[in-house]
Amino acid sequence: MPVPQWWGVCEAKPGSRASALAPPARPARVRLPAPGEPVGFADHVKPLFREVDRKSMSFAFDLWSREDVAQHADAILHRLRQGTMPCDGAWSAEQVDLFARWITEGTAP
Repeated sequence: MPVPQWWGVCEAKPGSRASALAPPARPARVRLPAPGEPVGFADHVKPLFREVDRKSMSFAFDLWSREDVAQHADAILHRLRQGTMPCDGAWSAEQVDLFARWITEGTAP
């Protein structure tokens, strides 16, 4: 699968990337699904993406849109596993696993 052109840069819009001088962004808080509970976009996946992440990728797609994230899920997961997304620090293994599980379960709403 060819790498989408937008993966070559973390941010294409001036002013939308977090300043290196700004305090570090807090990690996203996410409610983990209970055993046997399906992973849903609104409850579990969307909260993984912070406002700064959404703003950074807005030139390519909307990280708060289930349809956009589902369309690019494999490429996003690849970057998450590499630790190159988000731009300011990798997700925890638990968060990456949750996102992968959402894909495996069929990208539920």
